[in-house]
Amino acid sequence: MDFYQGNVLRIDLSRSVTTVEPLNMEWARLYLGGKGLLFRYLLDEVKPGLDPTSPDNPLLFVTGPFAGTGVTTASRLVVGCKSPATGTILDSYVGGSFAPEMKFAGYDIVILTGKAATPTVVWIRDDVVEFLPAKGYLGLKTSEIEAALRRDLDPQAKVMSIGPAGENAIPWACLSTDQYHKAGRGGAGALMGMKNVKAVAIRGTGSVSVGDAKAFLASMFALHRDYILTETNLWAHEEGTPALVDLINGGGALPTRNYSAGVFAGAGKINSESFQKIRIKKRACYQCAIGCRNFHGVGGVTCEGPEFETIALCGSNCDVGDIEALTRFNAECDEWGLDTISTGSVVGLAMDLAEKGYADLGLRFGEVAAYLKAPGMIARREGAGAELALGARALAAKYGHPELAMETKNLEYPGYDPRGTFGMSLAYATSDRGACHMRAFPVGQEIVEGALPPHTLDGKADWLINAEAGGQDFFALKFSGIWCDFWAIDLEQIAILMRHLWGREVTRDELMRIGERAWNLGRLFNLREGFTAADDDLPARVHDESFSEGPSAGKMIDRDDFAAALAEYYRLRGWDENGVPTEEKLRELEIDVRV
Repeated sequence: MDFYQGNVLRIDLSRSVTTVEPLNMEWARLYLGGKGLLFRYLLDEVKPGLDPTSPDNPLLFVTGPFAGTGVTTASRLVVGCKSPATGTILDSYVGGSFAPEMKFAGYDIVILTGKAATPTVVWIRDDVVEFLPAKGYLGLKTSEIEAALRRDLDPQAKVMSIGPAGENAIPWACLSTDQYHKAGRGGAGALMGMKNVKAVAIRGTGSVSVGDAKAFLASMFALHRDYILTETNLWAHEEGTPALVDLINGGGALPTRNYSAGVFAGAGKINSESFQKIRIKKRACYQCAIGCRNFHGVGGVTCEGPEFETIALCGSNCDVGDIEALTRFNAECDEWGLDTISTGSVVGLAMDLAEKGYADLGLRFGEVAAYLKAPGMIARREGAGAELALGARALAAKYGHPELAMETKNLEYPGYDPRGTFGMSLAYATSDRGACHMRAFPVGQEIVEGALPPHTLDGKADWLINAEAGGQDFFALKFSGIWCDFWAIDLEQIAILMRHLWGREVTRDELMRIGERAWNLGRLFNLREGFTAADDDLPARVHDESFSEGPSAGKMIDRDDFAAALAEYYRLRGWDENGVPTEEKLRELEIDVRV
């Protein structure tokens, strides 16, 4: 079999039993891999109405068809489940080298079901799976557990682990691999902790067949020469995502002081130029030619990142313009195993509650001493950390001010305030996993390139669905691939790769249809789990509060305008007025699932 290994490894933790079953190749044809294939499996694997904290909630690791083949950026893995944080469908992506190792071990998908009787490390060596006691590894931080398992099992093992945050079921706990790579959003790490699994270690000694290897390698060479090692992708290597700080601040959309402002006076202290001064070296994921990873060192702390989202949520959102404190906070979240977006959002909210006199959790805007202790306190549920671990929605509601929580579907907002980029309001509201910048990116056109007016919703529904660089269907295709967002791949380049996979010419419409199928699957899952059109909403302050300064001063999103844009979005999607895919649309997409 070419590209796919054709195998799904099912691990029953409750019985310490494993089975290997054939990959559903009809689903692979329709959904490709990654996001699409994950969603199709989740619709079968997750019982309708299942409590996401139940041991019956399966945890899936899914590769893309090009993992392990040499296609640049395609080493990424998608992790999925019913999110413990939101109750929505969840797909969370992570780079590094775990996905190729899965393929080398012979598996396209690994499914963890049930709950181990005692803390466990799952050790996979090709077709041998062992359940090892994890007692000696409990409490270890992410770098510590990876080092210990490579020492104790195999120096070449690839490890997917949780830190103390996952052990303590913090709703936004990450999964960690290669120390600095995180499946961050939505709480997959919490689910693995609930399953009594400290880590999954894997070692594969096989290979991946690509059919006509000579022709495939010729295509790889041409892609690298013409489409990858080019100026279009150079920004990712030279600067990486910190380049966005000045752009988003300049557009008046940089979250500041718990989203009470869109510009941050200290942005110049935590922008790309500042981080380049403390950069030690560049790093790359397995089989990636771009090498976007920035390894920084300052004040005795070294780590990869922070990336833009961390800079925004843990920096400006907390009124922290101290580059050393921000880097240290990022490292602390990495080590404890916490998603930095949700952590920064909750910490900024606590600071806002204190400033307004609603609650004192020991955190103040711009004060770094307590700020630096917050990740550890949250991960251990210690002191005020136990309240912070509630998440933004529950914390704000507890103190009687739900309007201060910036979230949709209980997932905290990332680093783009929609009052500075109206297209993102519709993107956040319709995202399958809650507020997310990785479902569509109108910011690129509204702020970065300036090709679309940022302060209107006119035409944004159509763009959000159909744009071939930044729209939802394209992103769903891209993450079914799974190609990293930092390769500005387009449909022409994807078609080159798909000709090798499918052995024939591929049309643009066929490719976009893969993404549209995946998007509709996510909608069907959420509808089945009780989400409705009422959940496609925005925080009240986006409608009711405006900024006093900056390019977005005075801007708010009118409720009627938003309702009209959402209705247009449903219509263009082929959904009814309640946001439910029509029978005609499902037949058109060859989707066999109904709710």
